[in-house]
Amino acid sequence: MDLFDAELGGRDEPGAGPGGSCSWVTVVILGVLVLLAVLVHSFFGWVRDLLSALF
Repeated sequence: MDLFDAELGGRDEPGAGPGGSCSWVTVVILGVLVLLAVLVHSFFGWVRDLLSALF
């Protein structure tokens, strides 16, 4: 998968060469990390609401 390839419309310059590649493993790892960050943020928000209701 090439996210920065001129042939795919990723660059404005028509004379640009092939860009660097980004593997599917990297995309999956980044997606999992973003999902984990959202879940942790939601969990701590829930804990904060619970503690504020108790005290």
